[in-house]
Amino acid sequence: MSYSSEDETDISDSDMEEYVDRCYEQLKVETQKLKFSDTLYRCPYCPGKKKIVYPFKDILQHASDVAKGSQNKDIKHKGKHLGLVKYLKNEVDHKDLSSELTALTLVDQQGSGVNELFVWPWMGIVANVESVSKLKNDLAKRGVDAVRVRQLSSGSKYAVVEFKKDWSGFYGAIMFEKGFEVDHRGKKDYYSSDELYGWVARDDDYNSEGILGEFLRKNGDLKTVGDLENEEKRKNGLLVADLSNTIQELRMRLEKNNYHEQD
Repeated sequence: MSYSSEDETDISDSDMEEYVDRCYEQLKVETQKLKFSDTLYRCPYCPGKKKIVYPFKDILQHASDVAKGSQNKDIKHKGKHLGLVKYLKNEVDHKDLSSELTALTLVDQQGSGVNELFVWPWMGIVANVESVSKLKNDLAKRGVDAVRVRQLSSGSKYAVVEFKKDWSGFYGAIMFEKGFEVDHRGKKDYYSSDELYGWVARDDDYNSEGILGEFLRKNGDLKTVGDLENEEKRKNGLLVADLSNTIQELRMRLEKNNYHEQD
């Protein structure tokens, strides 16, 4: 993202607001450097993380964290990320990621949708792997944000790509799969060759014989998107219930203390 030469000079605290506004206006002009897709984003100010894509909530959290953590010597870095925060809050019409992911799984799944069984934590499978280091480079070029990449054993042709244990991880896994499918190297196209093939691990992989099935059964469970949504709702419900109980208990204690003080 280009800026005028005066951006290279130090910025005083009094000039910060103006600098933030300039960064904000620049983002409005160069949105393509921020948007990876309709729902995923890249930080235009962190070159070392240019291959990492974020859902809206995560890119907003990243920008906020960097802005808060920047010291005085990083005043321009802080200003840029404050401009990014302002842009995300004012200009981006974001959607709820979990509901979008539910819709995403319905595409090309012949009606299986939220009842389709995935391996959880989310995992991708890559076939015809020669070396993990080459695979990591290939995935980085594709913009895949993997937590870990593991070859199942020395000489194995399979590797497992592990994603975050949340909705952004699931989104990343599905996009990982779609990337291979676009190149006609998804699971339905898989055959023995030198090319890499990739897909998201599901129940047929989980229940398969051999080293791949054994690894998935040892390190994961089978769950549907609906299962995880319900678990999330239950957890949130329990948190709300616990908070309500705590507030009620505090009120009772306060009332009791007030009663004793009046005596």
